[in-house]
Amino acid sequence: MSKYRRFGLLCLLAMVVPSLGWRYLSPPAAQALGVPLSWVGLSDDGGESDMMSLDLGHSVENLDLTDPHAEVLPSSVEVLGSSIGHGVIGEIVSGPAMYTQSQVMKWAYDRSPEAALIEAEVNAVIRGIDPKDPDACCSARLIRNVLREVALARRYDDATHAAVAYHKLIAATEAVAVAEQAIGTADRLISMADQAERLEIPDGDPLKLRQARFDLVALKTEQSFNALKLRQELSRLTGRAEAEVATAVMMDPLPVEARPIVAGEVVATALVQRRDLRAVQVLCRELRSCNIDAARLLMGLVSPGVGMSLATASKGLFQCLKEDRSDDDLNARRRQCSQLCQSLEVVIRNETLQAVLDIRSAAARLKIVDQQLQLAKQRLDETRGRIKIDEETPGTDLALELEIFEIRGNRISLQKDLVLALDDLDHATSAPFSNAQSR
Repeated sequence: MSKYRRFGLLCLLAMVVPSLGWRYLSPPAAQALGVPLSWVGLSDDGGESDMMSLDLGHSVENLDLTDPHAEVLPSSVEVLGSSIGHGVIGEIVSGPAMYTQSQVMKWAYDRSPEAALIEAEVNAVIRGIDPKDPDACCSARLIRNVLREVALARRYDDATHAAVAYHKLIAATEAVAVAEQAIGTADRLISMADQAERLEIPDGDPLKLRQARFDLVALKTEQSFNALKLRQELSRLTGRAEAEVATAVMMDPLPVEARPIVAGEVVATALVQRRDLRAVQVLCRELRSCNIDAARLLMGLVSPGVGMSLATASKGLFQCLKEDRSDDDLNARRRQCSQLCQSLEVVIRNETLQAVLDIRSAAARLKIVDQQLQLAKQRLDETRGRIKIDEETPGTDLALELEIFEIRGNRISLQKDLVLALDDLDHATSAPFSNAQSR
């Protein structure tokens, strides 16, 4: 072979061999050629560290592999290492679940174990009634109508608990993120403080800064565990799988302000929509002599200690006196039920007004913190400008950044107070879940 042919062959190999090497390093090519994924940096275990992200816009089922012009668009889809022996190239795994407040409340509302037990009790009572006994049917109708409202009230209680856990989780997650950023700034400041003599940093006490860093780490740790506990609570309330909730992303941001609220209007709405009040109203409206025994038990359910203590004693007393006091007993129970209804109305009115005041208080304090944050950012910009022209000591800007992180942490706390007050107001008025988004 002439030297020119040898030279040409060497050039060809120099161009072809590297491309073949990169092709063998490609995981899909390695799978197709039977090369173990561990050889290219991926294992067949399908563990978390062995997962790679690919950009696929269409599902595998919808791609026409025979079409050379088929395009693959970006999307967040992950592919796990597959079993080569079965000839499977990959398994598509969806990303983390996305939760909204309305979804979480709906899941908890539908699940509600206590409401399910009450509804099961209603069904059991109805099935055990003799349809030919008019008094039994009268009592059964009262029990069904009252307990139906009680069950709905319990469902809304659980939905509110889920919303509270949802919003606390968002606040804890944001607090962790702010703490991480503050720790990074503290590390930079500590590094500069270790050279305080050369840089002449004011308040450059490394021990003091390290103590502040420990406080930030403690705060991050506390909020991280709070987030784990809240995810566990959210799983219990909604019935979603713990593995799903552990990685789920909460989509709703914390509010920065509240909608205008007219106290009289929300109180009127609460008195109309509250299910526990409806239960007492149904009880008072449908109370008859044929269902007075059932009414006593229901009063004890709605307000513990009411209606049950004298149920048997009054019967024995009436028998001893040999007088028919059934009408008097009925009227007394009606008066008692009316008093119970009025008392509950006062409670609901107070709960609603307290929630309104909490909302206004949190919103007002949040505005003050926003002003503080804006002022701190202006000071930071001015300080950085002076540092550039050597009119300010290096590191002063980092101290201001730590101050800003502290203000941001206070802001998250106030946002949490605001959203929890909104949750209380929604619960007090039994607001529909769809209204939770328009805050």
